[in-house]
Amino acid sequence: MKKRINKTPATAPAKASPSVFNVQLAEVKMPTVNLTNLRYSTNAWVNYGDNNFWPDFLIKLVPFSTVHQSFVNKRAELILSEGLSYSDDIAPFLENINQEGQSADDLLELVANDLSVLETFAVVVRYNKLKNKIVAVDYLDSSKVRVDKNLDELGNVQGYWASADWTNTTINTPVYYERFNPNNINQTTQIFFYHKRALGNPFYPLVSYASALTYIMMANEVGKFALNDVLNGFFGSALLNVNAPMTEDQKAEFITKTTKAFTGAENASKLMVTVTEDAEAITLTPLNATDNADKVVTRREVNVSEISTAHRGNPIVAGVTPDGSQLGSDGKLYRDSLEIYYNTVIRQLQKPFINFMERVLDFNGYTDYELEITSSALMTNSEVPAWKMDFLKPEVWLSEHGYSKEDILDSHIDENGDVEDPEETEDVPEATEPNPEI
Repeated sequence: MKKRINKTPATAPAKASPSVFNVQLAEVKMPTVNLTNLRYSTNAWVNYGDNNFWPDFLIKLVPFSTVHQSFVNKRAELILSEGLSYSDDIAPFLENINQEGQSADDLLELVANDLSVLETFAVVVRYNKLKNKIVAVDYLDSSKVRVDKNLDELGNVQGYWASADWTNTTINTPVYYERFNPNNINQTTQIFFYHKRALGNPFYPLVSYASALTYIMMANEVGKFALNDVLNGFFGSALLNVNAPMTEDQKAEFITKTTKAFTGAENASKLMVTVTEDAEAITLTPLNATDNADKVVTRREVNVSEISTAHRGNPIVAGVTPDGSQLGSDGKLYRDSLEIYYNTVIRQLQKPFINFMERVLDFNGYTDYELEITSSALMTNSEVPAWKMDFLKPEVWLSEHGYSKEDILDSHIDENGDVEDPEETEDVPEATEPNPEI
C-alpha cells in the first residue's frame, strides 16, 4: 500500500506593494524663520536662510544670468549716480568720515553694491568717550551681519551679531553690537543695519527680485545646456559604415580619433565614418540631430521677461534691445525707461542711506545743511520731463522757463548760460549772410 504524501502547494510570491515616492522638483527655497525652533535654538542670532548662507547664495547667483547681472550692475551704478552733493558746513565731516580717511562718497559706493544685490547695507558707528558725538562711520559687509533673536515688546530688533566668516563661527566668533540708536547709547560702537522688513518676518528682508530667482538659475542651466549642445551635440550629417576587420585596440583608437574629429561646432554637418566587421556592403545613413535652438531661444525669452519684470524695469535697461527697433527709437526708449526705473526703483534704494546720514549729522549738531545724491548724468535734470522735451517747440520751452523769443533774439548768452543785455556787452560784429553751403 502506497503511502500518500500530501504536498502543500507552493506559496505564491507575495505581490510587491506599490512604491510611493515624491518627485523633488528643482526650486529655490526662500528663507523662512520658524519662531518655535528659534525659541529653543542655542544660537543668540537668527540664521539667514536654512543654512545661514542666504546672502552668499544671492551673491553667487549674480553671474548666473547676463540679464540679472546687468540689472544688478545698473542698480549699483544708478544708486551711486554722480555721488553726494552737500553744503560746505558739513564738508569737513563727510570728506573724512572715518579713521581710514574715507569720504561719504567712498562709503556710498560700497553701500551701493550691497543694496544692488542684497538690498541691505550695514555700517559701524563709533562715538567718542563722552558718547555725545559720532566720530567715525565705517563700512561693514552686510552679508556678515545677523540679527539678534531677542526682540523688544513691540517686536523691534535690539542688536546684531557680526562674524567675518559664518561658515566657521568657532574660529570667527560672532560679536554682538547694539542697534544704532543715538537716543540710547550703552556701547561706544553700534551697528546700523538697513533691512526692509518682510511681511511676517521682522528679522530679514525678502529681496524684491525673489520671484525671479528660479529663472536666474534656469538661465544658468540653459547656458550650460547650450554650451554642451555646441561642444557635444553637433555631429556628422551621415554615418558611413565601413567593412574593415580591426583589433579591439585599433577600434578604440579609431573611435577616439573619430570622436575628436566630429564633435564640436566646427565639425557640424561633416561626414562621420565608422568601421565594422560585418560582411554587408558599405552603407550610408543620414543623421538628423534634434534641433534644440528653438528651445534655447524660447527659454531665454522667458528668462528675460521674468527677470526684467521682477526687477521692475524694461529689458532695455539691462541692455536687451527690442527686436526690430532702430537706433533712434532705441535711444528715446532707453532714456525714458531709465528715467522711470530711476524714479520708481533707484530712489527707494537711495533713501535709506540719506536718512541714515541725516540722523548722524543731526546728532552731531549740524542744522540747515543740504545733502542729496546727485542724479546720474544719464538722467535729465531739466524741470521739463524728458518725454515733454521731445514734443515741445523751442519757443514753448523758453516760455516755460520765463524767456520770450525776443529775449533770445535780442540778447546774448554768456558763458554761464545767463542772458546779457546787448547794450552791456561788447560790440558784436555785424551779422553776415549765412553761407548756404554750411
